[in-house]
Amino acid sequence: MRKYAWTLFVVGALATTGCNQAELKKALADAKSAEAQKDSLLTEVLETTQFVTDINGELAKAKSLAVTTTSTDPGLPGARKDREDRKAALERVNAVIAKLNESEAKLAETETRAKSSRQRNARLLAQIETYKKTIEDLKSTAEQQRADYEAQIADRNVQIATLAGRVDTLTTENTTLSTQKAALSDTVVNLTAYKNTVYYAAGTKDELIKKGVITKEGSKFLIFGGTRLEPARNLDPQAFTAIDKVTNTSIPLPRTDKQYKIISRQSPSYLAPGVAKDGKVTGTVDIAHPEEFWSASKYLILVQD
Repeated sequence: MRKYAWTLFVVGALATTGCNQAELKKALADAKSAEAQKDSLLTEVLETTQFVTDINGELAKAKSLAVTTTSTDPGLPGARKDREDRKAALERVNAVIAKLNESEAKLAETETRAKSSRQRNARLLAQIETYKKTIEDLKSTAEQQRADYEAQIADRNVQIATLAGRVDTLTTENTTLSTQKAALSDTVVNLTAYKNTVYYAAGTKDELIKKGVITKEGSKFLIFGGTRLEPARNLDPQAFTAIDKVTNTSIPLPRTDKQYKIISRQSPSYLAPGVAKDGKVTGTVDIAHPEEFWSASKYLILVQD
């Protein structure tokens, strides 16, 4: 309605002054141009209104994204997730600030055009000024959010570095403990093997004397005195057969048709039933109580009778 009123006003003014047809057409064209410019400015202002609404929504989303992070999780994965979420929020805020800068420049151009318009509209200029202030406030809010997120991300980086250092330390300690455990296990195995390893030697008197396993003790002159067989003072494990006393409780003797006498310190009472009354054994030495049998000595010596 305003548009037509303005046009009629121009036509009436020209008719009163007696303008010619060409001037009338020019006046109409100028009026239409002015109205089109005004409509364009109004459209830009309306677009700014929608833009401000959208920007408020974007800032709210960015803030919501940062608030819903897993910042309460003290673990390394949680800290990394939190940092990534805050980086995403920061990127969103940066995009908002870029849009605000573009809108600010565009609004400045609109203001310049509005001020240079033939139909200077004070209300439109006031609205533009209000939007400029709104955009400045939005930029201030967005920049504050950006500073907060950058500080939070920097803090998370420190936390992650600290946690990563702890993980490295724990990994090193775990490796050390594993090495120590393996070494301890080897030590236990070796000590167990050492503790359970025993030795035996069985043979004739001459064979065992030759090997240095037994020796004659005492002396005899004519019918006086006497000698006896005793284990050598320094026994060499190489002259014996090594066995595990826990798993080897049956020792085969060289000859099954001969009896053998134990001359070392082991007691025949710990052998399985079937041992002769004089303590001599035949065929195999079957040990009923290994711990007790071997407690006297880890070297068993049997001499063929």
